[in-house]
Amino acid sequence: MIRLPLFVAICGMLAAAPRPSVVPPPPSRLSFRTAFDGVAADGVHCLWQGWVDGAARGTLTLALRQVEDPVAAANPVWHVESHWSVRDTADGGERSFTADLEGMIDWKAGGVRLAGVITDGWAKGAWVEVTGRLVAGDLAGTVTISPALVRR
Repeated sequence: MIRLPLFVAICGMLAAAPRPSVVPPPPSRLSFRTAFDGVAADGVHCLWQGWVDGAARGTLTLALRQVEDPVAAANPVWHVESHWSVRDTADGGERSFTADLEGMIDWKAGGVRLAGVITDGWAKGAWVEVTGRLVAGDLAGTVTISPALVRR
């Protein structure tokens, strides 16, 4: 009879023992620089072409469109959706990816903030945050990629 209470006590101590913590890997960072390349063939998206450097190194194509009605185009701040395509030329394409991001562009101040998810390729499912500056229509900044911790 003493075995059952002893077993319960040991199980209770094991359940209360500290578990090793899971430390997520650090975010990956990229810098990017693009030049405005005009309006896409669909007549809706604006295109930028350029380069990324850092965790992936290669070419970047960025397609961006305003979410609001066309009449809102006169506003200095736009709510936008964008599609990013990174072609990694340094690691045999291992770190190529596409991402769909959403956020804001402040045309007057020149600031860009976007966030979303990598939808295909390297780090699929990871969270992406972009901070950028527009200077004379060209866009440059940083990309932070936080690894996906939960897979569905």
